[in-house]
Amino acid sequence: LGMSSLVFDVILLDLHNPKDEITVEVQSLPDPCPRKSQVGDFMRYHYNGSLLDGTFFDSSYSRNRTYDTYIGKGYVITGMDKGLLGVCVGEHRRIVIPPHLAYGEEGTGVC
Repeated sequence: LGMSSLVFDVILLDLHNPKDEITVEVQSLPDPCPRKSQVGDFMRYHYNGSLLDGTFFDSSYSRNRTYDTYIGKGYVITGMDKGLLGVCVGEHRRIVIPPHLAYGEEGTGVC
């Protein structure tokens, strides 16, 4: 390869930075909201999970069962622990989680 020119055809499929944080978009907020969730609260919630391109990967609705967990304790992926803090009962929010706060760079679940 010494004196040869190199040519790469590249298609960027994804881009993120390890410093990226979650993005929370509040879709609807109940009024009043007497209490917001905090670390250690037990939560029951429904969700639909998809990739940024819209590809579906999971839903609590399809199992007809809520996801039940303690929040902020590491029982769910880091991005959900962060994204579910400060939620009101009845609130609807969209949480976008970068790979390093979800299932890791390779999608293995190891963050």
